[in-house]
Amino acid sequence: MKFHAIMARSFLGKADRIEHNLTLLRKEGRTPKSMEDILNIEKRWERIKEVYLPRLKTAAGHEFLHENLFYFVFLYKEITTVFNEAQTNPVKPGGISLLSPQDLREMTEVSENRKTLAYIGDAALETGVMASTWSLEEPQKIPLNEFLHNERNNLVENEPLSRFWDSLQLNDPPIIANLPPENDETKGSSMEAVFGIIFLESGLGAVEKALKNIKKYSEKAK
Repeated sequence: MKFHAIMARSFLGKADRIEHNLTLLRKEGRTPKSMEDILNIEKRWERIKEVYLPRLKTAAGHEFLHENLFYFVFLYKEITTVFNEAQTNPVKPGGISLLSPQDLREMTEVSENRKTLAYIGDAALETGVMASTWSLEEPQKIPLNEFLHNERNNLVENEPLSRFWDSLQLNDPPIIANLPPENDETKGSSMEAVFGIIFLESGLGAVEKALKNIKKYSEKAK
């Protein structure tokens, strides 16, 4: 089994537990606020699957096989928030506790998991951008370090990645009160996480292809 597929197992298992534990938390009904927040998460998740994932598929030219991985891209803050709240609000007297303290603690780590996914995407982009920019020069020549550095900065720093994100129109207002709005750093990191998913599903070649495709899509959207 290829290394990227081995890495994917951990994220796929966690994504499935996110979905399962959100269902259990709703059944517990800890607070009216948690019920409202979970309902808003579910509504946004449906919009993500119906609108955003097809848009990402078109732009990247990649067939996303595991949609639950996008919990880490779009809903990590909301998921962390609702499970943090659950840690401080026990199940009502007479109710049935379906989630253990360990379950709740694992779910509050989703924001950290998202950072790991973005780190994987960033590392994959470093290699993917080199492969795509090398071909711009004469193949038999070794490109200058400065050329590769500049091309990398033009594509995979937070600012250009946030422009890719904006061109895909993936922004929604926060669905839970007091969550911070998306800035260039957050959007750039979210774009890295998307490339992280592509790497986990299909490896470096797919990241290189998706980067070229999203760059073209972004240019057409201007």
